[in-house]
Amino acid sequence: MPSSESEVVRNDTFLSKLEKEVMVLSAKYGLGEVLFRERNPLNNNSSNSFYIRAPKNWSNQQIFDVWEPISNEVHAFAKKEGIETLAEICHVIVSNRY
Repeated sequence: MPSSESEVVRNDTFLSKLEKEVMVLSAKYGLGEVLFRERNPLNNNSSNSFYIRAPKNWSNQQIFDVWEPISNEVHAFAKKEGIETLAEICHVIVSNRY
C-alpha cells in the first residue's frame, strides 16, 4: 500500500513528516515509489518501515551507494525533530525487490 494511504502514517505527526522527507529523498536520488509497511503486532521482530523502490536492475552496490546518503539524511531529519533513535520508531529501506 502506498504510504500516503496508511492510517498509521496519517495519524502520527512524526511519521507523516518523515514520509514527506522520504519522498523528497526518493526524488532527489532518482528512485521510485515510497511504500509504508506497518509493524505486524503478531511478530516481535517486525517494525514500521518505509520502503523506497530502486530500479529492478540495480546491483546491491548501486542500492548501497544511494542508501548510505539517504540513511544519513533521514537520521539527521529525525534528530532535528527530536528523535535520537529512529530505529525504535521505524526503518527506511531502499530495495529493488518488489
